Amino acid sequence: MSELNWRTADLALTDKLIPNPNAAHDLLKNLTNVRVAVEGAFLHIDPQNGEPAHVGQTEWEVYIVPASSVEKVRYRVPALDPIAQIF
Repeated sequence: MSELNWRTADLALTDKLIPNPNAAHDLLKNLTNVRVAVEGAFLHIDPQNGEPAHVGQTEWEVYIVPASSVEKVRYRVPALDPIAQIF
C-alpha cells in the first residue's frame, strides 16, 4: 500500500457502514471530523481522526469503502496563520 494523503473531512455515506468508535454496536452513516484518504476507487476512513479513543490506545481501525458508497465529502481546511500569509 502506498503512502496515503490524509485529510480531515465531514463525510456522508449511502448507508450505515462505519462502526462508532465509542459504541461499536452502533453503525454510522454521517461522520464528522474524520480523517479520509482516497486510493483509487476506495476511500479510507479513520473515524477517530488519529486521536486515541481512550488512554493507552495503540491501535486504530481504518475502514475502506468503495467510492460508490460515498454521498458527500466536505473537506475541512484549517484557517491560515495570519503571519504565514505575509510570506
